[in-house]
Amino acid sequence: MENLTNPDRHHLNILSKLFHDLGYDAICKIHEAGEKQQIGSGEYLFRQGDIQDSLYIVLSGRLRAVREDNGALQILGDIGEGEPTGEFALFTNEPRMAAVLAIRATTVLEITKQEYLNLVAQNPGFAGKLTSFLIKRLRRNMLEQHTSNAPKNIAVINLQAHHDLSPWTNDIERTLGENGTPIQVYEYDSQPGLHFKTTFDTLEEHEGLNILVCSDANLEWSRQALLYADLVIVATNFLADTSLYHIEKTLDLYAQSILNKKIYIAFLHENTGSLPQQTSRWLQKRAVNLHIHVRKGHAADTRRFCRIISNQAIGVVFGGGGTKGFAHVGATRAMYEAGIEIDFLGGTSAGALYGIGMSHSDFNFPKVELLCEASAKARLMTNDYSWPFISIMSGKKMIGFIRRMFGESELEDIWVNSYCVSTNFTSSATAVHDGGLASKMIQASMAIPGVFPPVVINGQLHVDGGVVDNLPIEPMYQYPVRHIIAISLSSLSTREIDYTETPSAITLAWDKITGRRRYKIPGIMSLIINSLTLNSRQRQENAKGKVSLYLEMDLKGVGLLDDKKWNETIKKGHEQMSTFLAGLPDEKKFWMKSPSFPPVLRSIPEVAPRYADKAPDS
Repeated sequence: MENLTNPDRHHLNILSKLFHDLGYDAICKIHEAGEKQQIGSGEYLFRQGDIQDSLYIVLSGRLRAVREDNGALQILGDIGEGEPTGEFALFTNEPRMAAVLAIRATTVLEITKQEYLNLVAQNPGFAGKLTSFLIKRLRRNMLEQHTSNAPKNIAVINLQAHHDLSPWTNDIERTLGENGTPIQVYEYDSQPGLHFKTTFDTLEEHEGLNILVCSDANLEWSRQALLYADLVIVATNFLADTSLYHIEKTLDLYAQSILNKKIYIAFLHENTGSLPQQTSRWLQKRAVNLHIHVRKGHAADTRRFCRIISNQAIGVVFGGGGTKGFAHVGATRAMYEAGIEIDFLGGTSAGALYGIGMSHSDFNFPKVELLCEASAKARLMTNDYSWPFISIMSGKKMIGFIRRMFGESELEDIWVNSYCVSTNFTSSATAVHDGGLASKMIQASMAIPGVFPPVVINGQLHVDGGVVDNLPIEPMYQYPVRHIIAISLSSLSTREIDYTETPSAITLAWDKITGRRRYKIPGIMSLIINSLTLNSRQRQENAKGKVSLYLEMDLKGVGLLDDKKWNETIKKGHEQMSTFLAGLPDEKKFWMKSPSFPPVLRSIPEVAPRYADKAPDS
């Protein structure tokens, strides 16, 4: 192994990451024992139902696992460098449960069962490492099952050739460099005298990310870049014409096939304080997996972008719970003070209102707390009674406040990608809203049956999301997140009472008049709200093991409609999250392990002059 080629060195480096405990000599033997196979884009490594017992390790490139069930093709996930595949058949001798094909040029190391046995005889630790990997794969929770291997080659398509991307790309390159991620940028003009194939065939030998810049200047270069890419990012000036561009049409960028690469669209903005408007105009014509807003010179946006493309993003899910939702504000402030920034956000009911409200305000906490104060003073849950044909309240006060708060903003316009859930009353299913008029979607997520009237969306009735899912974690799996933090406002503990019969209305009235307070029984509104979320209690219990961090707030003494305690509730949320984060073992503090996370914020000003704009009128 003395005269190693560059590809061999790269392959040994990949194997050493998988079998790092075995030592260099053992890794060399694994490399020598296996047979290297080259697989072209679109070619199958094996098909579902095949009878074979070989194990494969991806040395370069990217594979995709797919399974056919009743004629429907399901994409199970991608397999990147350093990951084994096919190990189940090696151990069980059963037919392949899924097919695996290359989505770009890929090199694998094939190890037959006999070669595997020979390697185990020479080094028993080899079996232990593979068995450990298999056990970890079987034990993966729902979040880990949806986490894909980070991309290595990224094709960036600049829609406007005259638009200089360097102010954004320089920030991104610097941030990734601070994170210890090497990055190489390739453009057609920077490869004089080299054939395309020479350039692309050497990509795998480089550590870190390879950025392949594409434009109309050389379409053949762009086509090859797409073949070698793991991820495609369409970069555009947000204020430019939203029509499909020549390069998008020529490359047939949004065609649907089994070999589809993930496509993100990056909207580039000047560093202004105002939210984007009508982002959906761009998305109507393009089948993309994700959109990302990035402001020039905005450090938080750059860090978020870098975490997303390197598969280190954080998603936070907020549960429902009436005015207890004020606690979400304090908890989020504590996270930002600890250095945790939110890359994706989701919520139900109060979690939708307070969570998306913070996102809409760009996590400027002085402004957010002004909004909380305004909502508390508005007494949105009082003096709004209606003829009880469909609900106790008319909802006019709540709807008016939400509309003033969010204006004409759509969910797609918010800097941090956000979603909320409602319950589709017509189809009896959960509805996930990640687009459309923000105020209307949040209104639907908060439409407590019997308390507020249902909301009509696309000809169907929608009610509070907590009816089905009061802590909507599963929709977060659809985003490229590495870590999910879930915050619940509803306690799962059992509460006992000290009376044997439910007191009558007269008894309760007398108990209140005399000040005895013998009977602690929830009011009609609390009974309705709590009863509706009973259905999702078991789902919430099961969710604990499906996220990176789970915090259940202790908000005893705070009622579901107790808006007078808004400031106290925010402080409780802040204190409990601060204590929770500080008490975690070091191995769980993922945000402390990487410079791509921001430094701890020592203090946040109580009032920010640039946010002196007036809160929504009460």
